[in-house]
Amino acid sequence: MVTKKNPSLESVGQRIRALRLANNLTQDEFAGQLGVSRSAIAQWETDRAGQVRENLERIAKVLGTSLAYLVSGETGTLQGDELALMRLYRSCATEDRQILLRTAKRLARG
Repeated sequence: MVTKKNPSLESVGQRIRALRLANNLTQDEFAGQLGVSRSAIAQWETDRAGQVRENLERIAKVLGTSLAYLVSGETGTLQGDELALMRLYRSCATEDRQILLRTAKRLARG
């Protein structure tokens, strides 16, 4: 896994917003999962609230990313389609995970 930095997402707020959108979450839905107000989310995403630091671990968990990525933008974790596939895999029942793995292996072989 290669560690890299996305220059278009320079701030913590920009990274939070991008990941929230990638997870198809509204600010209201995201706020509900974190137990904060929608206003707090809006302030975090625009880098107007220092309170975000107290919640970074919970934010990372809900968004399926690392604390390191939120803080610095450094990524050694899955992004985009890879992250979406991992989330789908995690949401499957155990027996369905096995089916998904067999299917992926078959597709990878061509």
